[in-house]
Amino acid sequence: MKKALFAVTLFCSVITGFAKEIPDETIEVVDNSVVIDRVTNSDIEVTLPSLIFTFKDVEIKLRFVNPNHTKLLLNKGKISFIINGEDKELVFVDGQASFIQKFDTNKTLSIFTEDFSYNTTVTAYPLWALLIPVVFIVLWILKRMMRKK
Repeated sequence: MKKALFAVTLFCSVITGFAKEIPDETIEVVDNSVVIDRVTNSDIEVTLPSLIFTFKDVEIKLRFVNPNHTKLLLNKGKISFIINGEDKELVFVDGQASFIQKFDTNKTLSIFTEDFSYNTTVTAYPLWALLIPVVFIVLWILKRMMRKK
């Protein structure tokens, strides 16, 4: 009897030694304070000047609605954009950044990053639109001066 009990105990201990442990299901905990939001259209406002000339550089301003956006905090204020097909990295200070653009040949502006996209066609006035009124005013003044003599 002792030998049979010893054999069963030995057999059970050998079987349990070779048995693989089945791991418990692991539950992944997500810390919401570390979740990085993607940049969307509701996050950035684009400001263009009201009067744009083809011969002059234009300052275009971008402003984050929330200056403490997680993407800004994580990247230390630097975000890469595709502006008219060119990669540009803008540095945001207090949620605001700007860049210079010229509208000599291309009158469109497209800005992309992640889920943010901005497309517009601007009205850029040529040089003659500025000079012709000035020339007419000068001619009118000269004409009046000639009549007075």
